[in-house]
Amino acid sequence: MVVMAPRTLLLLLSGALALTETWAGSHSMRYFSAAVSRPGRREPRFIAVGYVDDTQFVRLESDAASPRMEPRAPWMKQERPEYWEEETRSTKAHAHTDQVNLRTLRSYYNQSQADPPNSHVTHHPVFDYEATLRCALGFYPVEIRLTWQRESEDQTHDVELVGTRPAGDGTFQKWAAVVVPSGEEQRFMCYVQHQGLPEPLMLRW
Repeated sequence: MVVMAPRTLLLLLSGALALTETWAGSHSMRYFSAAVSRPGRREPRFIAVGYVDDTQFVRLESDAASPRMEPRAPWMKQERPEYWEEETRSTKAHAHTDQVNLRTLRSYYNQSQADPPNSHVTHHPVFDYEATLRCALGFYPVEIRLTWQRESEDQTHDVELVGTRPAGDGTFQKWAAVVVPSGEEQRFMCYVQHQGLPEPLMLRW
């Protein structure tokens, strides 16, 4: 039985501080950013803000219709478009780094809900007297057990198992193929064990 831990919100924070001297005395300029995890494989939310003393003067929000660094104080509206383009570019680069780091934390500490395998079995005729059955999956996290069975016995002969690889969308891919005599396909079963499944999955063609 798989016991799922409660979902945990992951928050990655960073900040920078600069002190400036003016005729009016000392002031502080601070930048803060945060990447916040979301359910499933959704891209983490990213927020960046800048403050002069206690006044927010710039902000970028990844959930905006067109995410850009924008002015939040009247005097910042005088800046040229080139300034905002450069600030947006550098902040988005920082956002990408934070989002990658957050996904890495999720994989290390397994603080996200498991995605059950998206599984199917396909049939590929080889000759008139035999065929190949292929069991393919997409899943998260990476740990999985995938075997072919014939009448409840694990098959090791004529089985091809492809190693786990990233799918490019935050999940992983894996497949196993077995060569079977034509007409006996229903005697073979793909057996899948994964954290995202309440019980093992058994698939036939």
